[in-house]
Amino acid sequence: MSTSPIATRYELPDSARAVLRALAVGSPSTRPALGEALGLSKVTMSAAIAELSKLNLVESQGSSRGPTGRSAVLYSLSPAAGHVLGVEVGATRVRVAAHTLDGRQISSRTEPLSTHSRNVTEAAAAAAIKLTEQVCANVGDSSGVLRDVVIAAPTLPSHGNGDTHLLDGVQQLATMLPVPADVQVVVENNVNCAAIAEHRLGVARDQQMFAYLQVGVKIGVGIVVGGKLLRGGHGAAGEVAMVPFPWSPSAPPRRAGLEEYLGSDALMERCAASWPSNAGPAPEDAEALFDAAARGDADARRMVDRHSRDIGRLVVTVLAVIDPGLIVLGGGVGKNQLVVPEVRRTIQALAWDTEVTVGALGDHATLLGAVHTAINRSLDRIA
Repeated sequence: MSTSPIATRYELPDSARAVLRALAVGSPSTRPALGEALGLSKVTMSAAIAELSKLNLVESQGSSRGPTGRSAVLYSLSPAAGHVLGVEVGATRVRVAAHTLDGRQISSRTEPLSTHSRNVTEAAAAAAIKLTEQVCANVGDSSGVLRDVVIAAPTLPSHGNGDTHLLDGVQQLATMLPVPADVQVVVENNVNCAAIAEHRLGVARDQQMFAYLQVGVKIGVGIVVGGKLLRGGHGAAGEVAMVPFPWSPSAPPRRAGLEEYLGSDALMERCAASWPSNAGPAPEDAEALFDAAARGDADARRMVDRHSRDIGRLVVTVLAVIDPGLIVLGGGVGKNQLVVPEVRRTIQALAWDTEVTVGALGDHATLLGAVHTAINRSLDRIA
């Protein structure tokens, strides 16, 4: 168990809290610039900076020369303000990263998983524990106290509304991570995390409403409305794996049947079954399939286009329910630009024109979302 010092909680005035959050989500700034942005007077700004400096939450960082030629002191968060951990437990890898409260990465570790699984396995949990130990040891005491930990996993969030349905292994992992006992560890849905990251840092930055659709080994949607995640009554908003599939007079739908059909494992099974015998060996995985399609292989492109049309039909389902105005594609399959043309054509044929784009953060979206969820939780609790 880590022996890091206990995270202090502060009673700050609203003005100091606003300044702290502005420095956390923005870049180093001067008192005049912060005061103008936050609508605070010079006296209030001076008092807020003094309070935060006394608590070692902010520090001066050189000076900036303004348009009048006068210089002003730049302020940023102090390293002593603390840090957070993001833990990604995915189908193909486990990653852990420590970031300061203003989002700077301090340390990170990654370990690939030898087998793909939709659940959090013992091997994945063991890897998360090991990597957390390594990252915490690397950070040491150089970045203040550890304030929050968020685990991103294929599950409903542990702090959502209503019932909680954690996949096997995640609940235990949340209690086993080697972090101080007073540090809160919560589980967040991995797709929700990716949506948060694209909203905070990526192609949906500052968008008030959009949907992030992950298509890979698993499928899911993260929905942002009014700049905030839509969670639903059971924390299950966006669980499109539960859309009835197949839906036909002759075949009853299976639980999570759509995920079984659209997941990359099923894609590769269909690819192997329909691959021409005279075209050489079929691609071994989705990455190889998309690489072949990008090189101009007609058989590979046929499979990619077919799968992309299926993804497009799922997008139409999302449009029909929430009409988000922007669809961001991600995940091991969804992040590929080859998917976009057929998705757009399918939308135009079955629904209405809607902007579709691939996420900007790629494989890093989920982990960054976990980190920024932890940062937001920390900032909410500091005061």
